Amino acid sequence: MNLDRGDTVAIVAPAAQLPARSRALLPRAVDLLESWGLRVRVAVDPGHWFYLAGPDDERARHLGAALADPDVRAVFCTRGGYGTTRLLRRLTGPVTAKIVVGCSDITALHAYLAVRHPVAASVHGPNVATHQLLDDTAEASANRRSLHAVLFDPGYRLSEPVEPLCAGTASGPLAGGCLTLLASLLGTPFMPDLSGRLVFLEDVGEVPYRIDRLLTQLVDAGALDGVAGLVFGRMHECVDAYNDIRAVITDVVGPLGVPVGFGLGSGHGPVNLSLPLGAAARLDASSGVFSVPAGPVATG
Repeated sequence: MNLDRGDTVAIVAPAAQLPARSRALLPRAVDLLESWGLRVRVAVDPGHWFYLAGPDDERARHLGAALADPDVRAVFCTRGGYGTTRLLRRLTGPVTAKIVVGCSDITALHAYLAVRHPVAASVHGPNVATHQLLDDTAEASANRRSLHAVLFDPGYRLSEPVEPLCAGTASGPLAGGCLTLLASLLGTPFMPDLSGRLVFLEDVGEVPYRIDRLLTQLVDAGALDGVAGLVFGRMHECVDAYNDIRAVITDVVGPLGVPVGFGLGSGHGPVNLSLPLGAAARLDASSGVFSVPAGPVATG
């Protein structure tokens, strides 16, 4: 599934509202998508509800309408923060084939679609009204190129270096996203089955003992049973003065006996390369390469 020039897309805000200092990012996001030849509909309320981009029912109405509309070929999320999990039980309508783009809190939406509506394709990529995508920096420029490629190029491929933590090779459909959000879905009907998948995990600002706790929760819940392999992002600002996050990760997930890589340039932080969730992916954790072979954005 790929986009073409002239396609209609929607911008929605399932999670947090843009702070006042960042409101100018929304029209800049529209400009970017229009420069790619897309017709943009914006369904973002100007107000807020606590820390959210409006009341749950209103956010769910906008999101549900965009997901159901067959004329909308892609849905872009403004930002993460918090709030997407509050919408999942309210999304009771149909979903038509389309691409859904976002990261961080939007991991919950990707998981929901994988479980309930695999006709939709998910891209773990920059939220559209963010400095990560829109700034005039080398990193943001690379993020824009990556997102454009995964959306428009039927032959999209990715090959990136990673640090080997546990040696071996693994392949399988790509799944995952923000570690905190996946852990928050345990025990809900929206947690996807990760068995047989190559699982990508990333987070931001969680010190090593909290990463330990989140991973331990996934392990003890059986959520990582049968995974083909694990590849971690750069774990932006997941540091303290005493512990190596790589060593902590290896200590917790090493007993799974699967290949593990670290440092993929996707997720929080300046670099956020777009990943087509559901696509066939490969991890060579012996030579330190993560790759997505050529092919369109996948569903399922």
